[in-house]
Amino acid sequence: MSELGLIVIWPKHLQHTDVITSELERQFTIVEHYDIQWSEKILYQNFYRFYGDRLSTKSIKEKAIDSSEFRLIIFEDFNPKYAFRPTARGVEKVNANFFDLKKFFRKKFRTRFGIHGSNDEAETNRDLSLLLGLNVEDYRSQYQDKCPVGVTKIHRNVTGIDGWDSLEKFFYFMNAIEPYALLSNFDDFIPNLPSGNDIDILVLNRKKFALFANAVKVSKGAERTNYQIIVNDQRVDLDLRYVGDNYFDIHWQRDCMHTRQLHPKGFYVMSKENQNFLLLYHALIHKKQMPEKYRKFFKDPKDRLKVKLYEFMYHNSYQMVEPKDITLFFNKNNGGDIKFSRPRRLRKKKGVIGFLKKALYRLNNLVHFRRGPD
Repeated sequence: MSELGLIVIWPKHLQHTDVITSELERQFTIVEHYDIQWSEKILYQNFYRFYGDRLSTKSIKEKAIDSSEFRLIIFEDFNPKYAFRPTARGVEKVNANFFDLKKFFRKKFRTRFGIHGSNDEAETNRDLSLLLGLNVEDYRSQYQDKCPVGVTKIHRNVTGIDGWDSLEKFFYFMNAIEPYALLSNFDDFIPNLPSGNDIDILVLNRKKFALFANAVKVSKGAERTNYQIIVNDQRVDLDLRYVGDNYFDIHWQRDCMHTRQLHPKGFYVMSKENQNFLLLYHALIHKKQMPEKYRKFFKDPKDRLKVKLYEFMYHNSYQMVEPKDITLFFNKNNGGDIKFSRPRRLRKKKGVIGFLKKALYRLNNLVHFRRGPD
């Protein structure tokens, strides 16, 4: 199987375009050339959304000084070879043909940030979605009957920087960018926008997901989960839970991500078993009383439902855990008499004494001073 790769030559290094093109032609088959112009007013926003949390101000200065136009070269490798290489994210298994050539260019032109290249087709999929709004599969179907002719000039910013035309386009984009799985509230909202409910999403990295989704946080507190995106000029609420936030057991969260499935409407959801038991967990553990809207899903008596949940969790070695989001309720009657963390205990304190204890705790955190475990 062949793989698509790409090279981006940032503005400061466009003088090397001919040399880079010749070397790419020698090793691969070039598919297309693009000169892409980003809006200068939002140049930094484009860079940050393209690179995510890997970007530094120093790297931006090396990429672009007087211009926001850069060259994108897409090529095809008919003999990909995979090997382990040290990358910015640690040691990874990459297409060595792509990776080694990128390192060669950076060494030759004495630049660390001036030339970007994909490490494998998965990264090409991500970069094409950001730069052109197409994933690899759709890009292949688009170019396979075309012959490359010259350089195509386009003026477009990173996909989604002005919001989203529809939820279909939002999820089409995120499918190529960052792993996620919808937790609930997804049966009826496509093609319509959700009415009155937020979209509950489990992600691997909440910061990266929010950045690529162009989502704005609307709740205070590090562990609060409320974000908004703009879809067709309307605000849509997202509830972003992440692996490791103890919304439910981290091993269960990882299993949900590993077994996620593509819904017929074009977004990823958990397996049916995980959907059912997580809804039951949420109703029994995160609520004081089971809400009426959940009773249509569960016909058994409450005691029988608890036994079903306990047996499922015991069989999979999952545990009851206190959510890091201290505004989320934990029902000790159903989840066990676990010891709460200090922030959750302080949240229940009332009056002057409670105010002073909360203030001291925040001050301790501010100066990184801790007196004993939480």
